[in-house]
Amino acid sequence: MIDLIDSILSMDLDLYVQSETQDANTGAIKKEWMFSKTIPCHAKGIVSNSATARSGDKQVFGAKYINDQTIQIRTIEKLNVRQKITNIRDSSGNVIWSEIDYPQETPTVFEVVGVTPITDPFGGTLGFNSTLKRSENQTIGI
Repeated sequence: MIDLIDSILSMDLDLYVQSETQDANTGAIKKEWMFSKTIPCHAKGIVSNSATARSGDKQVFGAKYINDQTIQIRTIEKLNVRQKITNIRDSSGNVIWSEIDYPQETPTVFEVVGVTPITDPFGGTLGFNSTLKRSENQTIGI
């Protein structure tokens, strides 16, 4: 069974979790993202030929530049909205989604939008499909 799962989840991603601290003097809440672990996954972009369906990539040039990307991730672990995903790599270790930053590309940071369980015919949970969107803030781990 492990070989089957390994063949389906042949990619890896880095998972970051949110921690909150409160400043003792001002009472301000400070949120930080800390690396949690690397987990196996299978990632794919969302492709649609329908004008009404959500598509994977969209860039809008206007008063504010908007770069929307939506992808789907399959994992054994359940993800949640208090986590961020980055550094999605293929089986050879190559980063799949990256930002075009000069002089080097950096892995794209995604936020979890929703999670749906994958169940077997007997009601057991096999894994989870998660929808992720590109985070507006691409700084993480600091």
